[in-house]
Amino acid sequence: MFRLTLICLALSCSLVQSKVSHLNVDDEGELRTQFEEFKVKYKKDYEGLEEERRFRIFVDNLKEAKRMQEQDRGTAVYGVTKFSDLSDEEFAKYYLNPIISNNNGTWPEEVKWTEANGRLANLSAPSRFNWKKKGAITRVKDQRRCGCCWAFGAVASIESMWFIRTKKLVELSEQELVDCDTLDHGCRGGYPYNAFNSIINMGGIMDSEDYSYRGIKDVCAFKQSKVSAKIQSYRNIRPHEAEMAAWLAQEGPIVVTMNAGAMKGYVRGISRPELNECSPNNLNHVVLVVGYAVSRRHPFWIIKNSWGADWGERGYFRLYRGEEACGINKFPTCALV
Repeated sequence: MFRLTLICLALSCSLVQSKVSHLNVDDEGELRTQFEEFKVKYKKDYEGLEEERRFRIFVDNLKEAKRMQEQDRGTAVYGVTKFSDLSDEEFAKYYLNPIISNNNGTWPEEVKWTEANGRLANLSAPSRFNWKKKGAITRVKDQRRCGCCWAFGAVASIESMWFIRTKKLVELSEQELVDCDTLDHGCRGGYPYNAFNSIINMGGIMDSEDYSYRGIKDVCAFKQSKVSAKIQSYRNIRPHEAEMAAWLAQEGPIVVTMNAGAMKGYVRGISRPELNECSPNNLNHVVLVVGYAVSRRHPFWIIKNSWGADWGERGYFRLYRGEEACGINKFPTCALV
């Protein structure tokens, strides 16, 4: 019998062909078994009536994963993840970006690409490219139950661009932004362009050892004497995937704001959801695009997430490239070091 929890997140998951579509979501016994395996794997412990409530949420999430599996047009596998006991409301509150979700149609004009920003003169790009293989990407981090993906995306961009300029890979501080960025809202959401502006105004960003991540908003403890990296500005990239690929290969990784609707139950593979499953008009998450490639005629983006290495493909996510999937092309940007 197909065992989602213990198989799909393991290193050998690429060899497993079973999918959640094979799961009988009407079999109470099988679902209970899946739930017990989930609790063991993710060290979950509930008290009293909470146990049954979480089980019912778990079942609803498995049904949703099965539906996503049946409709996905790529190679993605959906199933049990670390978020399988969270309601949609809880998941959105803790792991997405409420500020962006509530303001999809009101982004300021200055963060939108215009001809005045210029464009790449050379749009040529190799068939595949991956900054991770060039040593330009720090380890996958975990924002935990704090909706500050905006800070993680912005910091990841600076880390990579700092490496490209200096050849030094330094882990920088998201907590500095959570605490000190007065343009955004800490764990309640924010925008990467605000993060860049805040770092410029503060005069730089400290490393994570000097200003460690706590996952809650606290009193600002920024110290100018401890700055490890600085940026000059940021660049809004033309919202076309061909130009995004050229920029990525020529300049560096790209911060994007996207719809994470397909990511809650994502286990592995190339996600290619239908438009109505992942609307480009419902942006709610910020991530870093580190590369792109093609697999079995499926072109895809390689995306670094901030939900820990125990989610997805060791913390990464692959999304179909060329259809503006999930609004990934809407507001691409990059720090300039």
